Amino acid sequence: MLSHSLLVVSTFVSLALGQGYVLPTSGTASTTQFNIGEEFGGGTSCGQMAFPGNAGSSGQPGGGPGFLYAAINQLAFGANPSAGAGGPGAACGLCYQLTPVGGHGASTNNSMTFMIVDECPAAPNLQRGASTNCNQCSISDKNTMGQTFHFDIAVDAMNSQQYHQFFDGATYGSNWLAVNFQQVSCTPANAKPPIKPWGCMGGCKNNAGAAVCAGV
Repeated sequence: MLSHSLLVVSTFVSLALGQGYVLPTSGTASTTQFNIGEEFGGGTSCGQMAFPGNAGSSGQPGGGPGFLYAAINQLAFGANPSAGAGGPGAACGLCYQLTPVGGHGASTNNSMTFMIVDECPAAPNLQRGASTNCNQCSISDKNTMGQTFHFDIAVDAMNSQQYHQFFDGATYGSNWLAVNFQQVSCTPANAKPPIKPWGCMGGCKNNAGAAVCAGV
């Protein structure tokens, strides 16, 4: 119990941004899965429009070229598209090492480092449903998995070995109820992708033009 408490405290020893955004450096979070390739036409929230080198993907989990990318929930991302203040947030281009926590509360050996390239937005009007994992509007809010922070993993960017390694033993269907996370340096698997002119993949600023969950 003590170690968990220490993790929760460390989550909030972080860079607090304007209008309620919180950029965490470490703590615990939950995970889900999404296909990032479906967003390339319009660009992700950070502006990504393709995989590096225009590499291809089957569109299936583990069917990608081997890049480790993720989206982070709106509270941590640093911009609010629902309030007309979208675009790159301060989390774009940062990398986090995620270490899944097994069913008995012990860390696994499935640790991997993911680059933030997208946002997991709060659902319109904070409605319950598929997007409730990212509905946190303050550090006191928890999602349906009991976490303040959430990473949505771009599984169509991962290759088969990466996918099966990271999600082996998942505790919530094919997802993790808890991962320990730490902001770290990026790795070759976090290669910066091509982005649209409005995009930003490093040194981005949070958009303080709207509160974190205003207008949802």
